[in-house]
Amino acid sequence: MTCKSKIILYFELQTNMNEHQNDSQLIKAKVVDINNHVIDFICIDYKLLSKVIHQATFLFIIEQQSLRVFCHKRSQQKQYQPGALSTCFTGIVLESEDYRQCAKRKLTQETGLELDLTYLNSFYYESKQNKIWGQIFYTFYDGQIINFIQDPKEVQDIELMSYREIIIREQNGEKFIQESMQALHFLNKRVLRQ
Repeated sequence: MTCKSKIILYFELQTNMNEHQNDSQLIKAKVVDINNHVIDFICIDYKLLSKVIHQATFLFIIEQQSLRVFCHKRSQQKQYQPGALSTCFTGIVLESEDYRQCAKRKLTQETGLELDLTYLNSFYYESKQNKIWGQIFYTFYDGQIINFIQDPKEVQDIELMSYREIIIREQNGEKFIQESMQALHFLNKRVLRQ
């Protein structure tokens, strides 16, 4: 095989590999230090992200009349805690966006809604499985939840729950994502007050 043939074959292999490469390997998340300063970017892969501090948004959708929260069951296809309940819609902040842009993207992606968001606060969360600098946003929505799920790869089911109901269900053994629970406690202190 000539040198020219080897080069052509190499480029054909690279092109073929790139065409089949997972989208999540092309999209990068922000890696931050303990003070929430961006220090790097990393492919969105749970095994990689679990080893570094990264940014994420926590978006609560609240029924204004009852102050119940739109909780959801995560899709079984999710890398991180598939099938677990979450009190809010979460998203990893991408290289090209800030926290608010991430929250808006997740709102549209997972619910199809376009609503104004209110910033609540920032917080740090760390466990054996995750290290996050998060920002909490919330919005009010009094519409129907029929056909609310836009992306079944993200969300399996949606259910309205009060703060107390969430606490009771967790105490009775239902699996809630813990970082979403921490964010919920902040929301309750300042917004729900239940």
